[in-house]
Amino acid sequence: MDASVQEPRRHDQRTRGIEKNAEPLENNRDVTELAKEALKRLKDTFKELPENEFIAFYVWKRTKSPLATLIATIISQNTTEKASFKAWNNLMSLTHGDWKRICDLDINELMSALRVTGLYKQKAETIKSVCEKSEELEKAILKGDRNKLLEISGIGPKTADVVLALFNHKRFPVDTHVFRVSKRLGLAKGSYEAVSSELLKLFPENPLQAHMYLILLGRKFCKKQRPLCEKCPLRDLCPSARIENNSG
Repeated sequence: MDASVQEPRRHDQRTRGIEKNAEPLENNRDVTELAKEALKRLKDTFKELPENEFIAFYVWKRTKSPLATLIATIISQNTTEKASFKAWNNLMSLTHGDWKRICDLDINELMSALRVTGLYKQKAETIKSVCEKSEELEKAILKGDRNKLLEISGIGPKTADVVLALFNHKRFPVDTHVFRVSKRLGLAKGSYEAVSSELLKLFPENPLQAHMYLILLGRKFCKKQRPLCEKCPLRDLCPSARIENNSG
């Protein structure tokens, strides 16, 4: 299953204040302008999107394969990028660098390669299921058939949306970082589908790019606990940062 988009249950005092008071801006124009300016600043801050921060992006750029990209995205569920890359490299070692041979591996070999990640048994089973329907799923990805992907046990909305976005379909994946920073910035809140839909409206031109920049913001500055508001490039735009400054 995909990583939950729920916020962590335990926070320090500062984070509790931020989460309690952060609300979406009421004026749609204000939200649109905020989103536009935020993306501009994130691009200026992070420059080019680093491949080593996103395993699915990395695999997609090198293979342009729907199947390989889907497998990489499954690997990334509930784990760090560092562990995801380690697991992918383990698979490459077993297949002598040929990703097409991943489907030839048995379940034990898959579990061994994925052991460095969370839920490795479930991921191995999901990958085997994907391999059994590889041709059907590749066609679904190219067509943008999200429902077909969701039929596979172990593939949730976020995994499906990541893969579809990489293949130029208008989807906005929402992981824990995107969910958190969107709420704190006042861009969107609610369920996965509600946040995804709202962010797609705010970042219609390149939702995948915006998705990755928001993840970087969450990883580097807008952390779960003890967010680095004073160093954040969006600190003067963010209502949550103003709450923190006023309460400090």
